Amino acid sequence: MPAPSRSRRSTSSGADWRTVSPAPMMLLKGPEDFIAARVVDRVRTALREQDPGLEVHRLDAADYEGGQLSVLASPSLFGEAKILQVEGLQDMNEAFLTDCLDYVKSPAEDVTLILRHTGGNRGKKLLDAATAAGVLVDCQPIKSDAEKSDFVQGEFRSRRRSIDAEAVRSLLDAAGGSLTDLAAACQQLAEDTEGTVTSQVVDRYYGGRVEATAFRVADAAIEGRAGQATALLRHALATGVSAPAITGALAMKTRQIARIVDARVGQGQIAGVLGMAPWQAKRVAETVRFWNPATIAAAIEWVAQADAEAKGLSKDADYAVERAVTRIALTARR
Repeated sequence: MPAPSRSRRSTSSGADWRTVSPAPMMLLKGPEDFIAARVVDRVRTALREQDPGLEVHRLDAADYEGGQLSVLASPSLFGEAKILQVEGLQDMNEAFLTDCLDYVKSPAEDVTLILRHTGGNRGKKLLDAATAAGVLVDCQPIKSDAEKSDFVQGEFRSRRRSIDAEAVRSLLDAAGGSLTDLAAACQQLAEDTEGTVTSQVVDRYYGGRVEATAFRVADAAIEGRAGQATALLRHALATGVSAPAITGALAMKTRQIARIVDARVGQGQIAGVLGMAPWQAKRVAETVRFWNPATIAAAIEWVAQADAEAKGLSKDADYAVERAVTRIALTARR
């Protein structure tokens, strides 16, 4: 049975990649492969629900041969819906540029054209035309902790589940390397647990990975948990975390405290001052009470010394870092 015909009118650009619907013309612009793959899967699933006989054709814009678009977009024998998925627009050849510019002016019925451009200025005229005629989906990398936090929350909302702020932080520590890793972790937690996901649940699933991170060591040290900081440090070093990674985390945490320890900044303003998510700012605000300007200045000096020793000034980098961690943890007021 032919798929229901879709309107050919232009649709608004800047669609949300989580909720975007199939459109005759779709431009996925940006280098983040995970987001692009998620959009393609979503569109393919939606169209296949309408027409189980959906045809999917993939093209490479760099190796394109003239006339392929018109041939593939022409009606099939039984009128099945089609997806034409074109990768590599950033490397498109002249034949594709010419054919696609013509196609944009008169798109085929019951065909969804998905164009992927990862970056650069190649084909700007086509990108502008495709954006004006169809749907633009931004596929930019998600890098900051605040953006990753929103990503995790969105993954759970899409599954009608909830995760508390501390659990989000724990999950970012454990699996925050890439969106693919984060999405897989969110899926596992959503499928294997019930109720609100807490930090205890995250630790149960990913505790070994979380405890080996430099930031867990730094958090324990600046919060004055000396015994835990030392144990976490030794575990981190034993599982491959480098001494400079530890000092880097300590440097970031101590400088955050130094920026607000003697400033007249309300708790609600800390996130803006430090450029971080509200849940992160809340933790920094809670940690500031352990420090004063003199002690945090001393801690920054200890970290700088340990960092220099970890990078070659000392024959025992691990000892240098442990000494700094211990001094910081014992100095923090409890």
